[in-house]
Amino acid sequence: MRALWLCNIAMSDTATSGTGTWLDAMARGLMSSGEVELGILSSGPVSVVTRQDYRELKQWLVPERESLASDGLPSAAVVNGIQEACKQFSPDLVHVWGTEGYWGLLTARRLLTAPALLEMQGLKQAIAGVYYGGLSLSERLRCIGIKELLKRSTMHSERRAFIRWGVLEREMICGHNFVNAQSPWMAAQVRAIHPDAHLFKADCALRTEFDCAAPWQWTEQPSVFTTSAYPTPFKGLHLAVRAIALLRRRFPGITLRIAGPHQRPGLRLDGYVRWINSLIRAEGLEKQVVWLGSLSAAQIVQQLQSAGAALMPSYVESYCLAMAEAMRIGTPVVSAFTGGTGHLGQDNQTCLFFPSGDVAMCAYQLERVLRDREQAERLSRQARETAAVRHDRANLVRRQIDTYRQVQMKTCRQGDTDGLREFDP
Repeated sequence: MRALWLCNIAMSDTATSGTGTWLDAMARGLMSSGEVELGILSSGPVSVVTRQDYRELKQWLVPERESLASDGLPSAAVVNGIQEACKQFSPDLVHVWGTEGYWGLLTARRLLTAPALLEMQGLKQAIAGVYYGGLSLSERLRCIGIKELLKRSTMHSERRAFIRWGVLEREMICGHNFVNAQSPWMAAQVRAIHPDAHLFKADCALRTEFDCAAPWQWTEQPSVFTTSAYPTPFKGLHLAVRAIALLRRRFPGITLRIAGPHQRPGLRLDGYVRWINSLIRAEGLEKQVVWLGSLSAAQIVQQLQSAGAALMPSYVESYCLAMAEAMRIGTPVVSAFTGGTGHLGQDNQTCLFFPSGDVAMCAYQLERVLRDREQAERLSRQARETAAVRHDRANLVRRQIDTYRQVQMKTCRQGDTDGLREFDP
């Protein structure tokens, strides 16, 4: 079977970091299966659509800085290049990874005519509703600095861009009959937009470093690890800082260790991060908050193994790969109950939840795992057992291939649910 991926991650010998790491893990699994010939169309540092194979993988790079027209598509030259690449590869199926970019418009508008499977990752229209992360108007205004003024880009304008993209997002969802959903929450969002879509259950493959890592061990050090791929308020970094401020009185040595490319020199520093820095100073937390920068998979594993808890403070998550990784290591997870996190964890069994945006309850749940060794080890053990089953690479690859075959053979017809994968309750 020939499957062509449309995604934002190109395959290379360089380890993938940041967002989209599950793509690399799944691609390698499919290629090693011997049942799928994989091709990839991906964004890259090129000026025209360029063939750039990786080992046995046929791969084309598409200009990553291409401006989009009002219809959401890049220039006609780029679209023609994508169509030509698809013609060269001649796929049995096109797998579109996400609606955050324009890829899904190509298949929804039948500019690429092979059978298509849409994989839901994030959902900008849902994010727009909580984009400000509970920040007050005065706090949002304090996040506007020289960088934002020069770029004419503020939280308000970014949120409006998410709302505008939501129109195209709906078009993509409505234009695909076959959809992979990574959580029941995402399945519900798709159902609300496209009731007749055939939904397939999907989970994210984890990088080998997490599958092979030694399990978490209890530590007396009250260290909390969190991560965010980009500095936006809906990711809740400010909530994490405020929770640590509450806990410092009971844990004088507590630290919050933040992974992600957030601290930048000079005018490159994002206004939201600049405001968080001022919040840290106002709370007297300069010694408690540690900015780690971008980390490799091995470095994230090391941080999770040495932490007392992993914190997921986001206001919306369609899946939450960071939580899945922490559970695979066994680091006790404290997470906002939002979107896909409820699919990954079970409160008081494999994690501890708190209501989204509730600083006091976040701090309370962190204290429970930092103080109670028996409970922390119970959560760790049960989370690791659950994650080992959920992220078994062989099973995930087999499920993906089965989904491809069902889409290819068009077994999911109107009114026929034989191929529908129901989500476990």
